[in-house]
Amino acid sequence: MLLVALPLQSPIRRYLPHLLVGLTISLIMVGAYMAVGFASLTAPKALWSTNPVTVTFSGSAGTGSSGSVGEVVKCAPKVDNVVFHIAVSNPTKISLTVSPGGEATCGPAPDAVTVTGTCLVAAPNCKGTYTGTVSILEGYNTIPPSLAVTIVVT
Repeated sequence: MLLVALPLQSPIRRYLPHLLVGLTISLIMVGAYMAVGFASLTAPKALWSTNPVTVTFSGSAGTGSSGSVGEVVKCAPKVDNVVFHIAVSNPTKISLTVSPGGEATCGPAPDAVTVTGTCLVAAPNCKGTYTGTVSILEGYNTIPPSLAVTIVVT
């Protein structure tokens, strides 16, 4: 009986295709992770001087009663042609406006805006606490975070 000794391959040489596939997948995953991480670093962000803000005023005069608060906003990095989008919890009773309604550029220089709440109904029906938000839009993209507004009508 003749026994032939087969040479054993080294483990690295034996599993080299598997190691190359694993290394390739790992490099793809690291590259994708880094791309997402760097993209989020350059996404614009809004910087409000105070967030949230409260607008408090007397609604005793009824329709047309209003109160305002000044706010300062900056954006990093700079974005062009932004508009302010308003939402309020009860638009049949109260309106929320921002002046100006938008900016040609929002950048590192502070821009003053005025946030105004106005009663849309008679005095007894206007009293209460409402919430609203002011968002900055560049095209269809919202620049976070939005400004949270509490409107207190006494």
